[in-house]
Amino acid sequence: MEFIVPILILIPLLGGILLLCLEGTKESRTYAFPAAIFYSVITCLASLILLENVWTALSIQANSVQSVTTIHPIIEFRPNWFSINLGSMGTLQLSLGADGLGAAMCLLTAITTCCVLCFASISITKNYASYAGWTLLAASGLMLVFLAMDLLSFYIGFECVLLPLFALIAIWGNENKLHVAKRFVLYTLAGSIPMMVAIVVLVIKYRLPDGSWTLLLPELSGLAQTNAAQDSSAAQFWIFSLLTLGLGIKMALLPLHTWLPKTYCNSHSTTAALLASVVLKMGLFGFLRLVLPLLPLASLDYGPSVLGTLGAVAIIYGALAALAQTDLRLLLAYSSLSHVGFITLGIFALNNEGLAGGSLQMLNHGITTAAMFLIATSIASRRGTYDLDTGSRGLANRFPLMCLSMVFFVAAGVGMPMLNNFVGEFMAITAMADRSPLLSIISVFGIVLGAWYGLKLLMDLIFGPPVLDDRQSADVARVQGDLGVREYLPLTLLGCLSLYIGIFPNTAIDLFK
Repeated sequence: MEFIVPILILIPLLGGILLLCLEGTKESRTYAFPAAIFYSVITCLASLILLENVWTALSIQANSVQSVTTIHPIIEFRPNWFSINLGSMGTLQLSLGADGLGAAMCLLTAITTCCVLCFASISITKNYASYAGWTLLAASGLMLVFLAMDLLSFYIGFECVLLPLFALIAIWGNENKLHVAKRFVLYTLAGSIPMMVAIVVLVIKYRLPDGSWTLLLPELSGLAQTNAAQDSSAAQFWIFSLLTLGLGIKMALLPLHTWLPKTYCNSHSTTAALLASVVLKMGLFGFLRLVLPLLPLASLDYGPSVLGTLGAVAIIYGALAALAQTDLRLLLAYSSLSHVGFITLGIFALNNEGLAGGSLQMLNHGITTAAMFLIATSIASRRGTYDLDTGSRGLANRFPLMCLSMVFFVAAGVGMPMLNNFVGEFMAITAMADRSPLLSIISVFGIVLGAWYGLKLLMDLIFGPPVLDDRQSADVARVQGDLGVREYLPLTLLGCLSLYIGIFPNTAIDLFK
């Protein structure tokens, strides 16, 4: 079954290249998005097969493998033909694989990509094949990050995602799109340099018994755990700081989040859905894949006190900032910042409950924030604006299906019981109570503020007095009527996932224990 691992990377990669080649032809407008959706559906099916195999293997092992604290791939692809002998320095070996966390993130990537392409087929008005192609290439890079079992593959995937994202923002963004795209890439590249330095130091620091170097994450993880007692706290601190800088920028960790609001606001909202749902998780995934297993001393010394505190501050700061916004995209951007705070809080509680809750919340936030940005796409397509004060109000009479979807996902986002976010947030808060009751109490206020801005959003959009009348709305609309098939089917899929995880959370939690 190991062949399924490279397939997850190759399918969107090949599809993206073919679609970029299709740009400019007569067939591009007609066939670009159907072809891209076909590739994304195949990727979804392959992701489901991978997840089912990993889940079955973990069930047989009775959850004995701690997949978020040690690196132990359940399914691994390590071809002998893809290795370079470096003599006394060791062997450069490609290694891909999946554990519970990686398989779940691959499925999230595949589903989000499919949903984004469905909405983009309605809302994108130029360069159809290019948009679909760059989206698939971004998905391929994301898959490489989540399946990488060696440091080189992880770093290559981490950086390669930037190119398609730059194109998606610079070509299909809004008024300041080129400036914002350059700023996004330069900002994240600035974090990549210290991250690369940290990776080189890690490889030199942890050597195999014969003195050779290794880039394989399972081997590095084992060496780090074995040598933890003799390791230098000062050395781990500097490596921890370098990795935190690089990964923190990608996950918009306070105060490294300044790229996030403008990037979301100036991207096409389908691109913002991909950014918020999956791209943001690369930094969080990097902490679980690199920092915790390879730097156990520094994680214990500085994780709860520094990053746990920053997570709690982000929860309150993001929620208060969301309350003040009149642009729907900015509101969703700051709400994402608040939800990332809950994930950070859970991960750096550094106990089983917190690690499982933080990992679960990565999946949950990806589902709900993707749905909300896609709903924002539908609103803008019909109202011609994201502004809550000038045009995006009073939707209940004309768009009941859209409003129903909005109510459902806002309820999921604010942590309503029986929906997905409730379990992850509850686990993160209770896990941090063992480390710092004060941080847990602060986080509870974040839930209250989240309910406040969520209800305010619903009151403004659904029940607020309409600013645009029917005639004015029709003049600016690209799409008429309520949600169409290419909109409500993806939202229904995301809604079913949210409901399933809310009712049967142990099914997902078992992947992360």
